[in-house]
Amino acid sequence: TTRARTGADWHTKRRRDLGAMLPRSTSLARAGLAPARTGLLLMVAKQPAVSAFPALTAGVATASDGSDDLEQKIAATVAAHPVVVYSKSRCGYSARTKSLFDSLGVEYHAVELDKAADGAAMQTALARLTKQRTVPNVFVRGSHLGGNDATQAAALSGELQKMLGLTS
Repeated sequence: TTRARTGADWHTKRRRDLGAMLPRSTSLARAGLAPARTGLLLMVAKQPAVSAFPALTAGVATASDGSDDLEQKIAATVAAHPVVVYSKSRCGYSARTKSLFDSLGVEYHAVELDKAADGAAMQTALARLTKQRTVPNVFVRGSHLGGNDATQAAALSGELQKMLGLTS
């Protein structure tokens, strides 16, 4: 008889496989791999990928196709709000990121690229500025944090809470 593999079985096997790739003296926890509360496996970066984002405050050399207007619009949006999430309304990763901020009680400004008239061009401008083409694209206090994985990792490590001033 064959048994349908449940989500928990898959994650247990995946976790075992990841553990097998580590040196014997390294545990999953020491390697930065931690099970989430939901039982799903999260890759947790030891240092979240937070980068200062000087392109938003300094002049940026851009193409002459009108994209500098979009980059200025992005810079103004990021400067006007402590947390900005560029997302798409049907993206599961974007939903998880927004849910994380909701659970922390943090207000954020969401820009739904699939609903904006210039959404595709704005996503291209974001890719030029951040070197990240995917959504969500998260900014915290003017710094580019990254996507969902980086945001979740920063929250798990406590770095996101420090950036937001929720902890000392």
